[in-house]
Amino acid sequence: MRSFSISLVALSVAMAHSAHADTVNLDELVVSASGYEQNTQDAAASITVISAEEIEKKAYRDVTDALAAVPGVYVSGGGSTSDITMRGLGGKYTMILVDGKRQTSRETRPNSDGPGIEQGWIPPLSAIERIEVIRGPMSSLYGSDALGGVINIITKDVQPEWHGQLSLGTVIQEDNASGNSMQTDFYASGPLVGDTLGLEVFGQINEREEDSITNGYAEQSMQNLTSKLSWKVNDEQTLKFEAGTESQNRDRTAGLSATSDSEAEYQRDHFSISSDLNKENSQHNSYISYENNDNKARDMQYESLVLNHQSHLFFDQHTLTVGGQFENQTLSDDSNNADNGLNELERWQAAVFAEDEFYLTDTFSLTAGLRYNEDENYGSAVTPRVYGVWQTTDNITLKGGISAGYRSPDLRQATDGWAQTTGQGSAIILGNSDLEAEKSINHEVGIAWTNHQGTKAELTAFYTEFKDKITESRDCDTSAGDASCTYDGESYSFISSRYNVDKVVTQGVEASFAMPLTATLDWDVGYTFTDSEQKSGDFAGQPLNRIPKHRIHTNLSWDATEALNIWGEVNYVGETTEGLSRTSMAAAYPEYTLVDTGFTYKATKDVTFYAGIYNLLDKEIDYDTYGKILDGRRYQAKVKVAF
Repeated sequence: MRSFSISLVALSVAMAHSAHADTVNLDELVVSASGYEQNTQDAAASITVISAEEIEKKAYRDVTDALAAVPGVYVSGGGSTSDITMRGLGGKYTMILVDGKRQTSRETRPNSDGPGIEQGWIPPLSAIERIEVIRGPMSSLYGSDALGGVINIITKDVQPEWHGQLSLGTVIQEDNASGNSMQTDFYASGPLVGDTLGLEVFGQINEREEDSITNGYAEQSMQNLTSKLSWKVNDEQTLKFEAGTESQNRDRTAGLSATSDSEAEYQRDHFSISSDLNKENSQHNSYISYENNDNKARDMQYESLVLNHQSHLFFDQHTLTVGGQFENQTLSDDSNNADNGLNELERWQAAVFAEDEFYLTDTFSLTAGLRYNEDENYGSAVTPRVYGVWQTTDNITLKGGISAGYRSPDLRQATDGWAQTTGQGSAIILGNSDLEAEKSINHEVGIAWTNHQGTKAELTAFYTEFKDKITESRDCDTSAGDASCTYDGESYSFISSRYNVDKVVTQGVEASFAMPLTATLDWDVGYTFTDSEQKSGDFAGQPLNRIPKHRIHTNLSWDATEALNIWGEVNYVGETTEGLSRTSMAAAYPEYTLVDTGFTYKATKDVTFYAGIYNLLDKEIDYDTYGKILDGRRYQAKVKVAF
């Protein structure tokens, strides 16, 4: 058991894993809960792992597909604007990491012009060793943005011998109005100088045709390329050098997916140097990373420089983790409508943290931790955590605790004299330097059972108090009867400001069950219940987001032969609640059910074929009814060649 944060202790489910993640087992190792390797059964967090085997078995298109069935995780939106939400909180409250390093470009998308972009920066599935999903705040280890949870993409290590793989896939739509797509990706890794110097290279190209459906998918093009150089300095220390570049283009044509032409182009470049030092009774991990995100269509550029260090000290009865982080953020944006010449914003954030996992008995551990955060613009914040793990028997694990989370205001939100363009240039939102960080306290308790022969059941309940939510309020609105709205001598359709006003409660249950029905047939099922209520503000008593209250996912996987696996799954998404849009409540969406099926055939040791039929029953998910577009029946084919 290992990890650390302070508050009270309750009990939470042992690594409530995805219904999809049927290869997860209680002996699997994770790093996201504590910063160092530990058994999932011991991890002080509600954690799901999607293994490389599970990724290989299904012909997933990207990480979003792999996450869709994880309890507590909801892929919201549709068309080109899907986003990942956790425990009822929006996508911006989910922290996405790759090998523990934060991926963020939301500052280059100030309004809603780019949901779904974040997951486009993630490495191809061929380079991923596993995906670790922590539900609930993890701010004591990871800082701002982790109020909903953390998704950590762990990539493969450099291999001792040269090997790789190349895959090519396509999706053909049954409805000619929906765009077909093509995807290719590659991965190669091996030694350059014995076991001292190794290289890893991976990349992908994704293309999708534009829909002939208003509000449907844009024409999309995504490319990425990353290389890693690993240098084993000695038996104790390894240095890694990483560089990568990614681009995404999304174009819409009047009369096809939109009512007017539009073009969007995003570019991300990133570099990092990391050090892993393993001593007999300690581990020390450091990195420096730089990323440059460019929204070229809107002439916005965001840069982030991060220095991070963690040390893990292993004692007989406890494990101590200490560390610190410094980040400098710079935003260049010429879209400020205030007449003050302000077009560049900059701030730094720093933090120190400590966690200690105490082994109070052979079967019970208590983790306590604290992170102190300092922000150049609005002072300090403290995020504690306390978590307990009790192995009551060889088969049953109880977990639970209380953890704090926070999210700093965006650069534009917290800047006086910044008039952010919105409404296609017809309106503005004013910054406010008095904003405070959004905060949350999460309580969770759970239980996990396994017979150690493939059958397991898990149940988690959570209750989150969310306060100081940043809300937009209309100061002037011509559609509401105001004669005119002016700022710096310019007229607008509306003028808004941002305030810390709302308090929200989210609560729910996450459950999963998996068992082998026969030696070759496996079944799993997952269920999520999510509920929210605004406790203050203009809409007190109303739900926060249009999140479905009930979701069920079930999957059957049959190893028909040693080479052939056939699978089928059903995904039920219940009726959503009403939800808060920017300044008003929006109507609920109805329920729907999707059915998918497919197979994997390993023709030879090095060649594997994949095929699938998605939305088998051709359920129509249209914008007028559901507020989003999802593809109808479609056919996927993919081939992977290993070498």
